[in-house]
Amino acid sequence: MSLKHIFKEIRYYKKLDGNLKRMGTKFILAKTPLKKLVNTKIYNNFYLSKITKKSKKISPSFLQIENTNVCNATCIMCPHTTMKRKKKIMSQKDFEKIIENVMKNYISIKTLIITGFGEPFTDKDIIEKIKFVNKNYPNLKIDIYTNANLLDENSIKELLKTNLHKINFSINGTKNNYKKMMGLNYEKTEKNVSKFLKEKNKSNKKFPLINISLMILKENENDIKEFQNFWIDKVDSVMVYPPSNWAGKQKINFATSTSFKRKRWACPALWQFITVDVEGNVLMCCRDYESVVKFGNLLKEDSKEIFEGKKINELRKKQLAFDFNTHICKDCDNCFDSSLNWWN
Repeated sequence: MSLKHIFKEIRYYKKLDGNLKRMGTKFILAKTPLKKLVNTKIYNNFYLSKITKKSKKISPSFLQIENTNVCNATCIMCPHTTMKRKKKIMSQKDFEKIIENVMKNYISIKTLIITGFGEPFTDKDIIEKIKFVNKNYPNLKIDIYTNANLLDENSIKELLKTNLHKINFSINGTKNNYKKMMGLNYEKTEKNVSKFLKEKNKSNKKFPLINISLMILKENENDIKEFQNFWIDKVDSVMVYPPSNWAGKQKINFATSTSFKRKRWACPALWQFITVDVEGNVLMCCRDYESVVKFGNLLKEDSKEIFEGKKINELRKKQLAFDFNTHICKDCDNCFDSSLNWWN
């Protein structure tokens, strides 16, 4: 990563949550030469004490809602084409009920992430969902992850009228390999993103922050520099990172530069995230794309009874004891991030 890129990312994370100390710690340990300190004896001793302290309190920061599990892309690193769950779009009524159920018990929630195992903009009512949150929970930050292919002039203008905090455009390739990577038309996607950037600049709005991301595979690893150079001066952040194998369910052609050698710790997602699928089920995490492990349903049960219930607490205890032999967890390849994510 170039020095220019490092400083740009620092500015981005500072804008993202305003906590330079917290941002700096994780960013430096993940993206700079100081990452060599991770999992040293001194680091592990300090990190363990941090986990022990933070895990005693149930105070989630993120609510992730899958507003739809319908997708217009066919990404080679995603098992969506084999998903057995019924495809649907969450109704406005259910969305509002879920938000209200969670927020009445957890004022600690600072960010709502509207994404799941689908493309958020297959939901024609997504703008109305955002408006509901803006009106009723004005301090709640809203982040969206999208492939941008379904955006149009009207949706871009309406989206920029809302109080959106961050939008991530998952591009995952250059013109040379985008079709192979995502099964979509590159020219259309680039045009949509460029239009969004133009309209945002015209509005003089600080937010939403705009992130462009790429998952590194052997199919695109030789184009990373071209990708970064193309986008770095256009957006707030350019993120390049390894994909998930979706808890062992997806065969991934990992790039040669990908490393998963960090020590495994208890997964902070069980404390930090309330992850909800399109049916209202609270899941272990977003890797459970078939919604196998359900802790309860927010359309039928109280959020506090679910998120502090016996089933999820038993799983937390196992994680803290370094017992990862459970569904999803046992084959998780995202666990290498557990050496960093308790800094969140």
